[in-house]
Amino acid sequence: MMDGSNIMAGRFSLLELFHPDGSANTSLVLGSNCPDLFQPEPPVAPGQHAELFILAPTPGECSTGGWLEAATYVLACQLAADGVGYILAPRRWRFKITRLLHRHGLLLELPIGHIPDWASSPYLVPLTTTPAHYAFSTLLSMPSWKGNLAGLWIGLPGATQVLSYLGPSVGLIFRRPGARPLFKWLFTLGAKSGRPGRVIMRTNWRGQDGAVVLYRFSQSDTQPAAVAKVAPVMTSAANHVREAMALSHLGAGACSAGARVPRVLLLAQKGNYSVLLQSTIFGRPAAELLSSQPSQLASFIERLVSWLENWHRATLVVRPLDEIKLHRTLLVPVTQLAPLLEQGEEYCHWLSRRCHAATDASMPLVATHNDLTMANVLFDEDNTLGIVDWETGREDGFPLVDFFYALTDAVMVSRGDRNRLEAFKACFAPGGVHTATAARLQAHLASVIGVPAAIIKLCFHACWLHHAINEHHTSRSADARPFLSIVQWLALHHSISEEDHAQAF
Repeated sequence: MMDGSNIMAGRFSLLELFHPDGSANTSLVLGSNCPDLFQPEPPVAPGQHAELFILAPTPGECSTGGWLEAATYVLACQLAADGVGYILAPRRWRFKITRLLHRHGLLLELPIGHIPDWASSPYLVPLTTTPAHYAFSTLLSMPSWKGNLAGLWIGLPGATQVLSYLGPSVGLIFRRPGARPLFKWLFTLGAKSGRPGRVIMRTNWRGQDGAVVLYRFSQSDTQPAAVAKVAPVMTSAANHVREAMALSHLGAGACSAGARVPRVLLLAQKGNYSVLLQSTIFGRPAAELLSSQPSQLASFIERLVSWLENWHRATLVVRPLDEIKLHRTLLVPVTQLAPLLEQGEEYCHWLSRRCHAATDASMPLVATHNDLTMANVLFDEDNTLGIVDWETGREDGFPLVDFFYALTDAVMVSRGDRNRLEAFKACFAPGGVHTATAARLQAHLASVIGVPAAIIKLCFHACWLHHAINEHHTSRSADARPFLSIVQWLALHHSISEEDHAQAF
């Protein structure tokens, strides 16, 4: 059972998840080169054993006479029986550290690739055949032939050993003989046998403060049998409940419309962690497809819009557009954002008048995903869509919002510059490169579900206000707010003539 006391203290190391219990009540770091992402609390008390021991020396510390000998001796003496010894050392010193720890009776259990580097570590990949092949061929943003080649190379005799000592950003896990398996806690969740295996860790899902995603491989699996989202209860339990409910309410309809959607296998609390375990949806992210093959943008968008059309047809309900929904969806976010915008007050008044004019109008409502980024859209070998990350899904959302957001994200990825505002303008500003295509697809979707022109404009503004207000509440950096920049553009251009609105948005 995971105690989670480190989380209650306000900080925990992601390396704790490797422990058989999923948390480390005692920890110790030796060396000055441990990335912030992995710094643990609280430290080990005098006389205690460390359930997590991180050895992260700088090159200077490694070359200081006797430093490594003393550090490895402390590690061997103070590592708990089931503890995890994690080595983050310069490559030229890893073999020496391995020899020293072997002399003290510790065993090298597993090398972990930090991709692309230790400091950011968005992916922690076991450098063994099955998980490495899956990571390189499916998860990472590289051409499929390169990913398959890298995965096959890992399977060659001696390749893991070479990477352990010569890989640029590799962590080495050392254990005591007879220690319980790594990630034992994870393999007992929703599994009959609970047999241990390997786990790929994705650390930066929704930023460092979001959930960690764990891809679980049992011993006989060639692909992950399940995916777990793990995060502190105090920040993510409600998010996990929302996603489980969204999948329960929306999953069947999304599947019948032609997409593969995960099933919820387990929603649980382990100590102070919230864990959402789901079935795996296989496929390569559309983000990888469009970044490596931007010429596929048009066919991809047509495919996605076809699914949205089917899904919206199946979930369509028509209701009067009441003041409460307008207030919650449009007026609350624009009021909060207006002080941050040039001409924000004028934009707020303009949108308020639009909402007043639309009150009690017949409004077609549809099921929406509300986070249809290209990272959340997958394609399998049969070119079938897979849609993941349903935390923000709704049964009665504004129509077209998924279309506006997905199109902009797809264009941004295919451009390769990560500039969301420029991608937005390419799709929806008068004269944009993709404006004509966007207008054609928008008109088709709107006609299918019967969205009046005045409502289309409200849907358009609702889309960007939704993402901007979420960004405003979660972003720590004023410089990293691309959705606010889109709303700023809307505030400055809301008075575009009706003719231009018809051509653009």
